[in-house]
Amino acid sequence: MTQPHYGQTGSPLLWRLVAFGVRVFYRVERSGPPVPDGALVIVANHPNTLLDPSVIQTTTGRPVRFLAKSTLFHGVLGAIVRRSGAIPIYRKMDAGVDTARNDEMFAAVHDALKDQHAICLFPEGISHVSGRLEPLRTGAARMVLASTAAGHPVSIVPVGLNFDRLPIFRSRVVVTFGPPFDAADLVDQFADDPHGATRALTDRIADRLRAMLVEADPRGDLKLVARVDRLYSAARGVSSDPAERVRRRQLIATGLDRLRQEDPARLEALQGALQTYDAQLRAFGLRDSDLDHHPPAAQVARFLVREGVRALVLAPLAVVGVCGFAPPYWLTAAFSQTAPDLQSRATWKVMGGVVIYGVWMMLLATSAGLRFGLGAGLATGLGLPVLALAGLAAFEREAAAFKLVRAFLASRQTPLRARASLKRQRTSIATVLDQTQAWYFPSSRLVQPAQRPSRCDAGLPPRAASPQLGSSGH
Repeated sequence: MTQPHYGQTGSPLLWRLVAFGVRVFYRVERSGPPVPDGALVIVANHPNTLLDPSVIQTTTGRPVRFLAKSTLFHGVLGAIVRRSGAIPIYRKMDAGVDTARNDEMFAAVHDALKDQHAICLFPEGISHVSGRLEPLRTGAARMVLASTAAGHPVSIVPVGLNFDRLPIFRSRVVVTFGPPFDAADLVDQFADDPHGATRALTDRIADRLRAMLVEADPRGDLKLVARVDRLYSAARGVSSDPAERVRRRQLIATGLDRLRQEDPARLEALQGALQTYDAQLRAFGLRDSDLDHHPPAAQVARFLVREGVRALVLAPLAVVGVCGFAPPYWLTAAFSQTAPDLQSRATWKVMGGVVIYGVWMMLLATSAGLRFGLGAGLATGLGLPVLALAGLAAFEREAAAFKLVRAFLASRQTPLRARASLKRQRTSIATVLDQTQAWYFPSSRLVQPAQRPSRCDAGLPPRAASPQLGSSGH
Protein backbone atom coordinates (compact mmCIF):
# COMPACT_ATOMS: atom_id res chain seq x y z
CA MET A 1 0.00 0.00 0.00
CA THR A 2 1.37 3.44 -0.92
CA GLN A 3 2.21 5.53 2.14
CA PRO A 4 1.24 9.21 2.21
CA HIS A 5 4.12 11.60 1.79
CA TYR A 6 4.57 13.51 5.07
CA GLY A 7 7.68 15.51 4.28
CA GLN A 8 6.17 18.61 2.69
CA THR A 9 3.75 21.30 3.77
CA GLY A 10 1.65 21.05 0.64
CA SER A 11 1.55 22.53 -2.82
CA PRO A 12 1.66 26.37 -2.73
CA LEU A 13 -0.21 26.51 -6.03
CA LEU A 14 -2.96 24.27 -4.68
CA TRP A 15 -3.42 26.42 -1.58
CA ARG A 16 -3.44 29.64 -3.65
CA LEU A 17 -6.26 28.21 -5.74
CA VAL A 18 -8.06 27.14 -2.58
CA ALA A 19 -7.69 30.60 -1.03
CA PHE A 20 -9.02 32.19 -4.21
CA GLY A 21 -12.05 29.89 -4.18
CA VAL A 22 -12.73 30.55 -0.49
CA ARG A 23 -12.68 34.32 -0.98
CA VAL A 24 -14.99 34.06 -3.99
CA PHE A 25 -17.51 31.92 -2.10
CA TYR A 26 -17.37 33.69 1.28
CA ARG A 27 -16.82 37.22 2.50
CA VAL A 28 -13.89 36.35 4.76
CA GLU A 29 -13.00 38.51 7.76
CA ARG A 30 -10.07 37.72 10.03
CA SER A 31 -9.58 38.92 13.59
CA GLY A 32 -6.95 38.30 16.21
CA PRO A 33 -3.16 38.44 16.38
CA PRO A 34 -0.89 36.95 13.72
CA VAL A 35 0.11 33.36 14.35
CA PRO A 36 3.65 32.86 15.67
CA ASP A 37 6.51 31.23 13.83
CA GLY A 38 7.88 27.89 14.92
CA ALA A 39 6.15 24.68 15.95
CA LEU A 40 2.43 25.34 16.15
CA VAL A 41 -0.78 23.39 16.77
CA ILE A 42 -3.94 25.13 15.58
CA VAL A 43 -7.20 23.88 17.08
CA ALA A 44 -10.55 24.88 15.59
CA ASN A 45 -14.24 24.07 15.64
CA HIS A 46 -15.55 22.08 12.70
CA PRO A 47 -18.93 23.18 11.28
CA ASN A 48 -18.23 23.01 7.55
CA THR A 49 -16.56 19.70 6.57
CA LEU A 50 -13.93 20.13 3.84
CA LEU A 51 -14.18 23.92 3.67
CA ASP A 52 -12.96 24.46 7.23
CA PRO A 53 -9.31 23.62 6.41
CA SER A 54 -9.56 25.86 3.35
CA VAL A 55 -10.79 28.82 5.39
CA ILE A 56 -8.09 28.32 8.02
CA GLN A 57 -5.29 28.00 5.46
CA THR A 58 -6.57 31.13 3.73
CA THR A 59 -6.36 33.24 6.90
CA THR A 60 -3.44 31.80 8.88
CA GLY A 61 -0.64 33.53 7.00
CA ARG A 62 1.74 30.55 6.92
CA PRO A 63 1.61 27.00 5.51
CA VAL A 64 -0.49 24.64 7.59
CA ARG A 65 -0.66 20.84 7.57
CA PHE A 66 -4.00 19.34 8.50
CA LEU A 67 -4.97 16.08 10.11
CA ALA A 68 -7.59 14.52 7.86
CA LYS A 69 -9.53 11.28 8.17
CA SER A 70 -7.75 8.49 6.34
CA THR A 71 -10.71 7.75 4.06
CA LEU A 72 -10.12 11.08 2.29
CA PHE A 73 -6.75 9.87 0.98
CA HIS A 74 -8.49 7.54 -1.47
CA GLY A 75 -10.90 8.01 -4.33
CA VAL A 76 -11.54 11.23 -6.23
CA LEU A 77 -10.19 13.57 -3.54
CA GLY A 78 -7.18 11.43 -2.63
CA ALA A 79 -4.67 13.11 -4.95
CA ILE A 80 -5.71 16.60 -3.82
CA VAL A 81 -5.62 15.69 -0.12
CA ARG A 82 -2.14 14.19 -0.47
CA ARG A 83 -0.90 17.26 -2.35
CA SER A 84 -2.19 19.45 0.48
CA GLY A 85 0.40 18.01 2.86
CA ALA A 86 -2.27 16.49 5.11
CA ILE A 87 -1.55 13.71 7.61
CA PRO A 88 -4.08 10.86 7.84
CA ILE A 89 -5.81 10.04 11.10
CA TYR A 90 -7.43 6.63 11.49
CA ARG A 91 -10.80 6.91 13.25
CA LYS A 92 -12.77 4.10 14.86
CA MET A 93 -15.99 5.37 13.31
CA ASP A 94 -14.70 4.85 9.74
CA ALA A 95 -15.45 1.36 8.43
CA GLY A 96 -12.47 -0.82 7.57
CA VAL A 97 -9.90 1.47 9.16
CA ASP A 98 -6.96 0.08 11.14
CA THR A 99 -6.72 2.38 14.15
CA ALA A 100 -3.36 0.85 15.10
CA ARG A 101 -1.92 2.97 12.29
CA ASN A 102 -2.46 6.07 14.40
CA ASP A 103 1.05 5.38 15.71
CA GLU A 104 2.17 6.48 12.23
CA MET A 105 0.05 9.62 12.57
CA PHE A 106 1.56 10.58 15.94
CA ALA A 107 5.06 9.93 14.59
CA ALA A 108 4.35 12.11 11.54
CA VAL A 109 3.00 14.91 13.74
CA HIS A 110 6.03 14.65 16.03
CA ASP A 111 8.38 14.96 13.06
CA ALA A 112 6.42 17.89 11.65
CA LEU A 113 6.50 19.79 14.95
CA LYS A 114 10.20 19.00 15.32
CA ASP A 115 10.65 20.61 11.89
CA GLN A 116 8.78 23.73 13.11
CA HIS A 117 5.68 23.13 10.99
CA ALA A 118 2.15 24.32 11.79
CA ILE A 119 -0.33 21.49 12.38
CA CYS A 120 -4.10 21.99 12.45
CA LEU A 121 -6.70 19.59 13.77
CA PHE A 122 -10.34 19.72 14.75
CA PRO A 123 -10.41 18.22 18.27
CA GLU A 124 -14.18 17.68 18.30
CA GLY A 125 -13.42 14.78 15.96
CA ILE A 126 -16.51 15.33 13.79
CA SER A 127 -18.03 18.02 11.63
CA HIS A 128 -21.39 19.18 12.99
CA VAL A 129 -23.83 22.11 13.12
CA SER A 130 -25.06 21.88 16.70
CA GLY A 131 -23.94 25.44 17.26
CA ARG A 132 -22.06 24.34 20.39
CA LEU A 133 -18.53 23.18 20.97
CA GLU A 134 -18.75 19.41 21.33
CA PRO A 135 -16.58 17.51 23.87
CA LEU A 136 -12.99 17.46 22.67
CA ARG A 137 -10.85 14.43 21.97
CA THR A 138 -7.49 14.34 23.73
CA GLY A 139 -5.30 13.94 20.63
CA ALA A 140 -4.26 17.59 20.36
CA ALA A 141 -3.20 17.72 24.00
CA ARG A 142 -1.22 14.48 23.68
CA MET A 143 0.62 15.80 20.61
CA VAL A 144 1.55 19.07 22.29
CA LEU A 145 2.64 17.48 25.58
CA ALA A 146 4.66 14.73 23.88
CA SER A 147 6.49 17.23 21.68
CA THR A 148 7.13 19.66 24.55
CA ALA A 149 8.35 16.87 26.82
CA ALA A 150 10.75 15.75 24.07
CA GLY A 151 12.35 19.21 24.03
CA HIS A 152 10.41 20.73 21.14
CA PRO A 153 8.15 23.46 22.61
CA VAL A 154 4.86 23.98 20.81
CA SER A 155 2.52 26.97 20.71
CA ILE A 156 -1.23 26.38 20.59
CA VAL A 157 -3.57 28.77 18.76
CA PRO A 158 -7.36 28.44 19.08
CA VAL A 159 -9.39 29.45 16.02
CA GLY A 160 -13.12 30.06 15.95
CA LEU A 161 -14.94 29.68 12.62
CA ASN A 162 -18.05 31.84 12.88
CA PHE A 163 -20.24 31.49 9.79
CA ASP A 164 -23.22 33.83 9.40
CA ARG A 165 -25.05 31.51 6.99
CA LEU A 166 -23.08 28.36 6.50
CA PRO A 167 -23.99 27.22 2.95
CA ILE A 168 -24.90 30.58 1.39
CA PHE A 169 -22.81 31.99 -1.46
CA ARG A 170 -21.20 35.35 -0.53
CA SER A 171 -22.21 35.09 3.11
CA ARG A 172 -19.74 36.12 5.79
CA VAL A 173 -17.37 34.10 7.93
CA VAL A 174 -15.38 35.68 10.75
CA VAL A 175 -12.23 33.68 11.50
CA THR A 176 -11.20 34.55 15.05
CA PHE A 177 -7.62 33.73 16.04
CA GLY A 178 -6.89 33.65 19.75
CA PRO A 179 -3.60 34.49 21.46
CA PRO A 180 -1.09 31.61 21.51
CA PHE A 181 -0.51 29.62 24.67
CA ASP A 182 1.52 26.55 25.60
CA ALA A 183 1.65 23.59 27.96
CA ALA A 184 5.06 24.16 29.58
CA ASP A 185 3.53 24.12 33.05
CA LEU A 186 2.10 20.63 32.50
CA VAL A 187 5.26 18.86 31.30
CA ASP A 188 6.31 17.63 34.76
CA GLN A 189 2.80 16.39 35.47
CA PHE A 190 2.78 14.66 32.06
CA ALA A 191 5.83 12.60 33.11
CA ASP A 192 4.11 11.39 36.29
CA ASP A 193 0.44 11.43 35.31
CA PRO A 194 0.01 11.46 31.51
CA HIS A 195 -3.77 11.07 31.70
CA GLY A 196 -4.25 13.91 34.18
CA ALA A 197 -2.00 16.31 32.26
CA THR A 198 -3.66 15.43 28.98
CA ARG A 199 -7.11 16.00 30.46
CA ALA A 200 -6.04 19.32 31.99
CA LEU A 201 -4.65 20.58 28.68
CA THR A 202 -7.72 19.37 26.78
CA ASP A 203 -9.93 21.36 29.17
CA ARG A 204 -7.70 24.39 28.71
CA ILE A 205 -7.96 24.08 24.92
CA ALA A 206 -11.76 23.82 25.17
CA ASP A 207 -11.94 26.99 27.29
CA ARG A 208 -9.70 28.96 24.92
CA LEU A 209 -11.54 27.68 21.86
CA ARG A 210 -14.98 28.41 23.29
CA ALA A 211 -13.88 32.01 23.85
CA MET A 212 -13.46 32.35 20.06
CA LEU A 213 -16.97 31.13 19.17
CA VAL A 214 -20.52 32.40 18.99
CA GLU A 215 -22.34 29.35 20.30
CA ALA A 216 -25.83 29.34 18.79
CA ASP A 217 -27.76 26.88 16.62
CA PRO A 218 -27.33 28.01 12.96
CA ARG A 219 -30.83 26.71 12.16
CA GLY A 220 -32.47 28.78 14.89
CA ASP A 221 -30.86 30.98 17.50
CA LEU A 222 -27.98 32.18 15.32
CA LYS A 223 -30.40 34.07 13.06
CA LEU A 224 -31.98 35.74 16.10
CA VAL A 225 -28.56 36.60 17.53
CA ALA A 226 -27.48 38.18 14.23
CA ARG A 227 -30.75 40.13 13.97
CA VAL A 228 -30.46 41.42 17.53
CA ASP A 229 -26.83 42.40 16.92
CA ARG A 230 -27.76 44.42 13.82
CA LEU A 231 -30.45 46.25 15.75
CA TYR A 232 -28.17 46.87 18.72
CA SER A 233 -25.32 48.05 16.52
CA ALA A 234 -27.56 50.57 14.78
CA ALA A 235 -29.09 51.78 18.05
CA ARG A 236 -25.77 52.23 19.85
CA GLY A 237 -23.50 53.11 16.93
CA VAL A 238 -20.97 50.44 17.91
CA SER A 239 -17.83 49.31 16.13
CA SER A 240 -18.08 47.12 13.04
CA ASP A 241 -14.73 45.48 13.86
CA PRO A 242 -15.07 41.69 13.39
CA ALA A 243 -13.62 40.90 16.82
CA GLU A 244 -16.06 43.28 18.51
CA ARG A 245 -18.93 41.81 16.52
CA VAL A 246 -18.05 38.29 17.66
CA ARG A 247 -17.78 39.45 21.27
CA ARG A 248 -21.18 41.16 21.12
CA ARG A 249 -22.81 38.12 19.58
CA GLN A 250 -21.28 35.87 22.21
CA LEU A 251 -22.84 37.98 24.95
CA ILE A 252 -26.17 38.25 23.11
CA ALA A 253 -26.30 34.49 22.50
CA THR A 254 -25.50 33.72 26.13
CA GLY A 255 -28.00 36.30 27.38
CA LEU A 256 -30.80 34.95 25.20
CA ASP A 257 -30.01 31.42 26.34
CA ARG A 258 -30.17 32.49 29.98
CA LEU A 259 -33.48 34.25 29.38
CA ARG A 260 -34.87 31.11 27.76
CA GLN A 261 -33.89 29.03 30.77
CA GLU A 262 -34.73 31.43 33.60
CA ASP A 263 -37.20 34.01 32.31
CA PRO A 264 -38.98 32.64 29.20
CA ALA A 265 -41.82 35.17 29.49
CA ARG A 266 -39.38 38.03 29.14
CA LEU A 267 -37.71 36.39 26.15
CA GLU A 268 -41.09 35.91 24.50
CA ALA A 269 -41.93 39.56 25.10
CA LEU A 270 -38.58 40.65 23.67
CA GLN A 271 -39.13 38.55 20.54
CA GLY A 272 -42.63 39.99 20.19
CA ALA A 273 -41.32 43.54 20.41
CA LEU A 274 -38.67 42.73 17.82
CA GLN A 275 -41.23 41.19 15.44
CA THR A 276 -43.48 44.24 15.74
CA TYR A 277 -40.56 46.57 15.08
CA ASP A 278 -39.41 44.50 12.07
CA ALA A 279 -42.93 44.45 10.61
CA GLN A 280 -43.09 48.24 10.77
CA LEU A 281 -39.64 48.56 9.21
CA ARG A 282 -40.74 46.36 6.30
CA ALA A 283 -43.92 48.35 5.88
CA PHE A 284 -41.87 51.50 5.29
CA GLY A 285 -39.13 49.71 3.30
CA LEU A 286 -36.45 50.63 5.86
CA ARG A 287 -33.54 48.94 7.59
CA ASP A 288 -32.19 49.65 11.08
CA SER A 289 -29.42 51.92 9.90
CA ASP A 290 -31.76 53.93 7.63
CA LEU A 291 -33.37 55.52 10.67
CA ASP A 292 -30.16 57.40 11.44
CA HIS A 293 -29.40 58.76 7.97
CA HIS A 294 -31.13 61.73 6.42
CA PRO A 295 -28.63 63.13 3.91
CA PRO A 296 -29.27 66.53 2.31
CA ALA A 297 -30.61 66.65 -1.22
CA ALA A 298 -27.35 68.03 -2.64
CA GLN A 299 -25.36 65.10 -1.29
CA VAL A 300 -27.88 62.65 -2.71
CA ALA A 301 -27.76 64.39 -6.08
CA ARG A 302 -23.98 64.07 -6.22
CA PHE A 303 -24.26 60.40 -5.28
CA LEU A 304 -26.84 59.75 -8.02
CA VAL A 305 -24.70 61.46 -10.66
CA ARG A 306 -21.58 59.55 -9.64
CA GLU A 307 -23.35 56.20 -9.47
CA GLY A 308 -25.24 56.90 -12.69
CA VAL A 309 -21.97 57.34 -14.56
CA ARG A 310 -20.56 54.14 -13.08
CA ALA A 311 -23.77 52.29 -13.87
CA LEU A 312 -23.26 52.98 -17.58
CA VAL A 313 -20.41 50.45 -17.42
CA LEU A 314 -21.24 48.30 -14.42
CA ALA A 315 -24.96 47.72 -14.99
CA PRO A 316 -24.56 46.07 -18.44
CA LEU A 317 -21.66 44.02 -17.08
CA ALA A 318 -23.79 42.89 -14.13
CA VAL A 319 -26.69 41.98 -16.42
CA VAL A 320 -24.45 39.98 -18.76
CA GLY A 321 -22.86 38.20 -15.80
CA VAL A 322 -26.20 37.35 -14.19
CA CYS A 323 -27.86 36.20 -17.42
CA GLY A 324 -24.83 34.38 -18.74
CA PHE A 325 -24.23 32.40 -15.57
CA ALA A 326 -27.76 31.96 -14.24
CA PRO A 327 -28.08 28.34 -15.48
CA PRO A 328 -24.96 27.00 -13.69
CA TYR A 329 -25.86 29.06 -10.60
CA TRP A 330 -29.29 27.40 -10.38
CA LEU A 331 -27.88 23.96 -11.13
CA THR A 332 -25.22 24.36 -8.45
CA ALA A 333 -27.83 25.44 -5.91
CA ALA A 334 -30.03 22.48 -6.80
CA PHE A 335 -27.10 20.07 -6.57
CA SER A 336 -26.15 21.35 -3.11
CA GLN A 337 -29.64 20.56 -1.85
CA THR A 338 -28.87 16.86 -2.31
CA ALA A 339 -26.12 17.04 0.34
CA PRO A 340 -26.76 14.65 3.23
CA ASP A 341 -26.59 17.35 5.93
CA LEU A 342 -26.23 21.09 6.48
CA GLN A 343 -22.52 20.96 7.32
CA SER A 344 -21.82 19.34 3.92
CA ARG A 345 -23.94 21.67 1.81
CA ALA A 346 -21.36 24.41 1.28
CA THR A 347 -18.71 21.82 0.35
CA TRP A 348 -21.07 20.25 -2.17
CA LYS A 349 -21.90 23.68 -3.54
CA VAL A 350 -18.24 24.57 -4.04
CA MET A 351 -17.21 21.22 -5.50
CA GLY A 352 -20.32 20.95 -7.63
CA GLY A 353 -19.88 24.54 -8.76
CA VAL A 354 -16.34 23.90 -9.96
CA VAL A 355 -17.62 21.10 -12.18
CA ILE A 356 -20.90 22.71 -13.30
CA TYR A 357 -19.41 26.13 -14.05
CA GLY A 358 -16.46 24.48 -15.77
CA VAL A 359 -18.71 22.42 -18.02
CA TRP A 360 -20.89 25.45 -18.74
CA MET A 361 -17.92 27.57 -19.82
CA MET A 362 -16.56 24.73 -21.94
CA LEU A 363 -19.93 24.44 -23.71
CA LEU A 364 -20.03 28.18 -24.41
CA ALA A 365 -16.44 28.21 -25.61
CA THR A 366 -17.04 25.18 -27.83
CA SER A 367 -20.16 26.76 -29.27
CA ALA A 368 -18.25 29.96 -30.04
CA GLY A 369 -15.45 27.96 -31.65
CA LEU A 370 -17.84 25.99 -33.86
CA ARG A 371 -19.71 29.12 -34.87
CA PHE A 372 -16.90 31.66 -35.31
CA GLY A 373 -13.67 29.66 -35.46
CA LEU A 374 -10.95 28.36 -33.20
CA GLY A 375 -9.66 31.81 -32.21
CA ALA A 376 -13.08 32.90 -31.02
CA GLY A 377 -13.46 29.67 -29.06
CA LEU A 378 -10.12 30.15 -27.29
CA ALA A 379 -10.87 33.80 -26.56
CA THR A 380 -14.28 32.86 -25.16
CA GLY A 381 -12.78 30.13 -22.97
CA LEU A 382 -10.18 32.53 -21.56
CA GLY A 383 -12.59 35.44 -21.20
CA LEU A 384 -15.50 33.70 -19.48
CA PRO A 385 -13.81 33.27 -16.04
CA VAL A 386 -12.86 36.96 -16.12
CA LEU A 387 -16.41 37.88 -17.12
CA ALA A 388 -17.84 35.77 -14.28
CA LEU A 389 -15.71 37.53 -11.64
CA ALA A 390 -16.19 40.98 -13.14
CA GLY A 391 -19.92 40.40 -13.42
CA LEU A 392 -20.10 39.32 -9.77
CA ALA A 393 -18.19 42.41 -8.63
CA ALA A 394 -20.36 44.68 -10.78
CA PHE A 395 -23.56 43.06 -9.55
CA GLU A 396 -22.58 43.48 -5.89
CA ARG A 397 -21.53 47.11 -6.48
CA GLU A 398 -24.75 48.01 -8.26
CA ALA A 399 -26.88 46.11 -5.75
CA ALA A 400 -25.29 48.10 -2.91
CA ALA A 401 -25.93 51.38 -4.75
CA PHE A 402 -29.53 50.38 -5.43
CA LYS A 403 -30.10 49.63 -1.75
CA LEU A 404 -28.75 53.05 -0.79
CA VAL A 405 -31.03 54.79 -3.28
CA ARG A 406 -34.02 52.75 -2.16
CA ALA A 407 -33.24 53.52 1.49
CA PHE A 408 -33.04 57.24 0.73
CA LEU A 409 -36.38 57.23 -1.10
CA ALA A 410 -38.03 55.16 1.63
CA SER A 411 -36.62 57.47 4.29
CA ARG A 412 -37.92 60.56 2.47
CA GLN A 413 -41.38 59.03 2.20
CA THR A 414 -41.55 57.96 5.85
CA PRO A 415 -43.28 60.53 8.07
CA LEU A 416 -41.04 62.06 10.71
CA ARG A 417 -43.33 60.85 13.48
CA ALA A 418 -43.10 57.29 12.18
CA ARG A 419 -39.28 57.49 12.03
CA ALA A 420 -39.17 58.83 15.58
CA SER A 421 -41.49 56.06 16.76
CA LEU A 422 -39.32 53.39 15.12
CA LYS A 423 -36.19 54.83 16.69
CA ARG A 424 -37.85 54.78 20.10
CA GLN A 425 -38.80 51.13 19.62
CA ARG A 426 -35.27 50.29 18.55
CA THR A 427 -33.79 52.11 21.53
CA SER A 428 -36.19 50.37 23.90
CA ILE A 429 -35.20 46.94 22.62
CA ALA A 430 -31.50 47.84 22.87
CA THR A 431 -32.08 49.05 26.43
CA VAL A 432 -33.61 45.70 27.35
CA LEU A 433 -30.48 44.01 26.01
CA ASP A 434 -28.33 46.28 28.16
CA GLN A 435 -30.49 45.45 31.18
CA THR A 436 -30.26 41.72 30.52
CA GLN A 437 -26.50 41.97 30.18
CA ALA A 438 -26.19 43.97 33.41
CA TRP A 439 -28.37 41.53 35.36
CA TYR A 440 -26.75 38.32 34.19
CA PHE A 441 -23.16 39.36 33.40
CA PRO A 442 -22.31 42.51 35.39
CA SER A 443 -18.61 42.21 34.51
CA SER A 444 -19.26 42.14 30.73
CA ARG A 445 -20.84 44.89 28.70
CA LEU A 446 -22.09 45.05 25.12
CA VAL A 447 -20.98 48.68 24.86
CA GLN A 448 -21.03 50.49 28.18
CA PRO A 449 -22.25 49.94 31.75
CA ALA A 450 -26.03 49.97 31.89
CA GLN A 451 -28.13 51.55 34.59
CA ARG A 452 -30.65 49.30 36.30
CA PRO A 453 -33.83 51.06 35.16
CA SER A 454 -37.46 50.22 35.64
CA ARG A 455 -38.45 46.71 34.51
CA CYS A 456 -41.31 47.77 32.31
CA ASP A 457 -39.28 49.42 29.55
CA ALA A 458 -40.36 48.69 25.98
CA GLY A 459 -43.69 47.40 27.20
CA LEU A 460 -42.10 44.24 28.55
CA PRO A 461 -43.48 42.54 31.67
CA PRO A 462 -41.60 42.83 34.98
CA ARG A 463 -38.79 40.35 35.29
CA ALA A 464 -39.79 37.34 37.33
CA ALA A 465 -38.56 37.49 40.92
CA SER A 466 -35.69 35.11 41.42
CA PRO A 467 -32.79 35.15 43.87
CA GLN A 468 -30.59 33.89 41.01
CA LEU A 469 -31.13 36.99 38.86
CA GLY A 470 -30.21 39.71 41.31
CA SER A 471 -26.98 41.64 41.67
CA SER A 472 -25.10 38.91 43.49
CA GLY A 473 -22.87 38.35 40.45
CA HIS A 474 -23.96 35.77 37.90
